[in-house]
Amino acid sequence: MQFPHQLEVITPTEVTDAYDNPTPQLEYGPAAPRRTVWGLLQPGSSTEPATPGRVPVVTSWQLFTRSAIGVRERVVWQGRVFEVSGEPSWWSPRFGHVHYEARLAHVQG
Repeated sequence: MQFPHQLEVITPTEVTDAYDNPTPQLEYGPAAPRRTVWGLLQPGSSTEPATPGRVPVVTSWQLFTRSAIGVRERVVWQGRVFEVSGEPSWWSPRFGHVHYEARLAHVQG
């Protein structure tokens, strides 16, 4: 499998709030660690949920890569920011070429 797309993966940093709660907020800003991975992105379905006062378009994508992607990470490709939807899966065939698959969501509007 060839991976023609160069992607940037953002790993969030945990930021505690003013009250030191045990569940910190996740920060994806410029201070968050980033790494470059190669993958294959394929478009999936697109929906327009009926939300009062808002007209979002949610597009799903499928990502194949040899680098593990975490549930809380975000993927940037061609100026679009994708969220990981669900738990990414991994495949380890007998001949040893492990690859990972993740469903991504991109929301516009």
